[in-house]
Amino acid sequence: MKIISFAISTLMAIMPISVCLDEQTGFLVDSDRPSIICLTGKGDNFKEDITIEINTLGEKVLIEPIHNSGYQPKVFGGNFLNNGLEQLLYSVDSGGSGGYNFYELYSIKNGEGVLIFNSDNFLPIVSAKYINEDIIEIDYQGQKLYMGYTGESCNENDCEIFISSVNSILPYYNISLDRYYLQVLQKVYGGFTANNYGYISSLLQINEDGYDIINIGILSNFDYVNL
Repeated sequence: MKIISFAISTLMAIMPISVCLDEQTGFLVDSDRPSIICLTGKGDNFKEDITIEINTLGEKVLIEPIHNSGYQPKVFGGNFLNNGLEQLLYSVDSGGSGGYNFYELYSIKNGEGVLIFNSDNFLPIVSAKYINEDIIEIDYQGQKLYMGYTGESCNENDCEIFISSVNSILPYYNISLDRYYLQVLQKVYGGFTANNYGYISSLLQINEDGYDIINIGILSNFDYVNL
């Protein structure tokens, strides 16, 4: 029995333990009762088994994100549905060289987490081509956008323009409406990911049954990580 107990104790000592990575208070996610949000996970740098825990006066709701492993997981609360409550925007870094994150937006209904947006499913029909050595034309679902570009020397004869999937999402707050939107950024690059010309910006209004794209635009090349 002592040997078995020692073996179990040793195994527990080396197994990663789920800890609270980030705790925030004061969220109103399901009623006028404030909740405490704790993002838990295992591991040192690369996190696994990530879970969103919502504690409301002793009542606990657990959400296991679709992307429940990665780097630097975060959760943000904001009024995206314009219903007087706060929804939870979860993000986790893929760790790849392209700087891509995964994003999921949840609302809490009747003691359960409901997924209302997943960045994997944001797939607008977009293409791009060079007009000349200074201008790129982007076709965004039939609407034309134009981007001036700088970067590595690249033209239609020696490389191709690519539009990335979702590269980053920023919560966008309209102070006059007291409501949050999602600003979705997709990278525009020539030939290889590091040859970044800029971003397509899509502003999304989140609804209970999906989203509406209410504005699109072009952003010049910048490093949003350091802004």
